[in-house]
Amino acid sequence: MLFQGLRVEANFPAERLHLVNHNQGRLFWGEHGGTFVLRGEGLEVVETPEAAEGAGIRLEIALPEPGSLAQRIEGFAGRHELRLSREAAAEVISETPILVACHISGRQLFIYCEAPQVGMRLRGGQTLEFQISGVFEVRRLSCQETDLIIHLEKGAMVRRFRGLLAWTGEG
Repeated sequence: MLFQGLRVEANFPAERLHLVNHNQGRLFWGEHGGTFVLRGEGLEVVETPEAAEGAGIRLEIALPEPGSLAQRIEGFAGRHELRLSREAAAEVISETPILVACHISGRQLFIYCEAPQVGMRLRGGQTLEFQISGVFEVRRLSCQETDLIIHLEKGAMVRRFRGLLAWTGEG
């Protein structure tokens, strides 16, 4: 599923790097080998002269109208055998995904967090917001493009979709 990324920012103060989408980026929700992936593209690297405080990532995603969103979610869930029971959702859905990482091609860096905390909430009706925090580590890794990835296990993906459906009145 493709979504419009209104705002994507990743701050890595130890590396003095900041990733941002100056133009509206694209965010894909997909599946790869049983792992569910949220992938952001269209990111630009900005060097920061001083180490800023607090590593973390913030995403804002533009959602389609509720009926269209529900059709997309239900179609995706059907293709991947996700069971979406109808239930109420908390104001913020928090998860610990498998991995959150950024590939930075110009530097051949892989910045990752294996125990991130990800909070998801609906903001302003049609904007979905993710706040990601944790301890990020860095490795040298050959990579083709600069992107952001979040790997989720099946249950976490189901909870995200249930929350979205409930928040938009489709659940």
